[in-house]
Amino acid sequence: MPGLATSLRSFEIDQLQQLAQLWAIDAPEQDKESLLLTLALNLAEADQVVAHLDSLPESAQTALMLLKANGGKMLWSSFSHRFGEIRALGQAKRKKEKPWDFPKSESERLWYHGLIGRDFLRVGEELQEMAYIPDELLPLLPDELVPLQLSQDLPPFGDESKVSLQTLASSRVLDNACTLLAALRFKEPSKYLAKQTADMPNWTLLQALLNGTGLLDETVQPTDLARNFLELPRAEALSWLARQWLTSTQFNELSFLPGLNLEPARELDLAKIRQSVFELLKKQQVELWFSLQDFADLVRQNQPDFLRQQEDYFSWTILKEGQAPDLLTGFESWPQVEGAYLEFLLLRMLPLLGLADTGRTKQPPEGHLFRLKNSLQLMEGLESLTETEPENELFKLTSTGKISMTDRSQRLIRYQISRFSEWLSLTPELYQYQLTPTSLSLAGQQGLRPKHLIQLLRNHAENGLPPVLYEAIKGWESEGMTASIESHTVLRLSSPELLQTLRESAAARWLGESLSPTAVILKAGGEKIVQQTLAGLGHLTDLENIGVLDD
Repeated sequence: MPGLATSLRSFEIDQLQQLAQLWAIDAPEQDKESLLLTLALNLAEADQVVAHLDSLPESAQTALMLLKANGGKMLWSSFSHRFGEIRALGQAKRKKEKPWDFPKSESERLWYHGLIGRDFLRVGEELQEMAYIPDELLPLLPDELVPLQLSQDLPPFGDESKVSLQTLASSRVLDNACTLLAALRFKEPSKYLAKQTADMPNWTLLQALLNGTGLLDETVQPTDLARNFLELPRAEALSWLARQWLTSTQFNELSFLPGLNLEPARELDLAKIRQSVFELLKKQQVELWFSLQDFADLVRQNQPDFLRQQEDYFSWTILKEGQAPDLLTGFESWPQVEGAYLEFLLLRMLPLLGLADTGRTKQPPEGHLFRLKNSLQLMEGLESLTETEPENELFKLTSTGKISMTDRSQRLIRYQISRFSEWLSLTPELYQYQLTPTSLSLAGQQGLRPKHLIQLLRNHAENGLPPVLYEAIKGWESEGMTASIESHTVLRLSSPELLQTLRESAAARWLGESLSPTAVILKAGGEKIVQQTLAGLGHLTDLENIGVLDD
């Protein structure tokens, strides 16, 4: 650590003279260098230090104890977040303001009393702006001036009857992940995801999570790990997903902060950022309601620089979206940036991963609340997990090829069935599919064969595979599509001769396949032209849903 000669060198001579008066050091008229030497020698006397410390308020002593507890130094941004900044004052302003007697912050008090320094020090391979206790003073500080109050425990919210429940932690993310993994195997995933008609998840967020946890590759296709994930028992799968998220270096919460557009000026250690917050969360009691604002205050007190550090507060480009975008910068933007990150983490990610419930206060002042679940404490290992949501339910299968599955069906089986089927409707509790020639063809394009489907249906359908459906699948395999149901507009005429006349007219190109000597399919879009042609031939027509002839 730098010594007093270094920490005091930035002082101007009037500051050094004032410092000598504060410490009751006899310093006759001297030049700056002589005065620096006198102060460096006298300030390092144990009796002087103890006597001076006793004159400080408890808040200033707490600041010194915090520095000492951290080895005598801290990032300046962290220290100033808690104990305030030091104003830049010229000589005339100092004479007027007397910051040594009337400091605006504890940082300012300690600075003008010569007890702390502020400088760029090498930390690892980087230079970081640090607050520090000068080297001569550090061993002279008593082990404990005042009780060091760095509580990391949140006060519970209290009366649960005053909580309006918003979101309950659940394992629903596992079902939605299964749906998304299956949809991504098709050319138009959005068409399949649109079949979900209730409890719509944020598919973009979920896809980013699956990518960040190794379940999707760079082509946005499920990896081999995805199959293992789908096979895991439900409790293990949820815990695994939460642990992978906690350590992920790819998933970036900053991309999902509502109303903010962030461009960091350096590469971020996303896992370290997330884990630093999580360490404070793990110290809190489970199944109790806590205030989000209280937790944000706790983080700001203990780890304010978990996201931005030092110059990051001024070098990052952060725009608050709106009609007139606002550039957020400086320490004062902490609630809008770091606070938004904490809100997203606690109110979106933790409930999504089954780690917390969320709520709001029923009475003013309104505020967000969260309640941690036991699953958060069990993330370290699987030996304590108890399976409370077994996936052992067989699905229902009709002879027409309709399949109904619930959220208690095995996820891997649903993933495989959905790749063979047309998706009818998806809700959180019921998933319905239909086997069709087209869906079997699409499955074939993915490398899936009818024999795979037959095995799935035999092994996992509630009443096995109906014989008639088995014959239909085998028939499709050998002959392709044997039947289809289509909608067409049919023109019926009074005689074969009239149909022949139409085929020789300008409307002929709108005539399709003949169904009988007097009936023909009309091609889409040709109804009015055919109607006009018949009118020109002296025949009125009665066609539905094609409007009225133009004059």
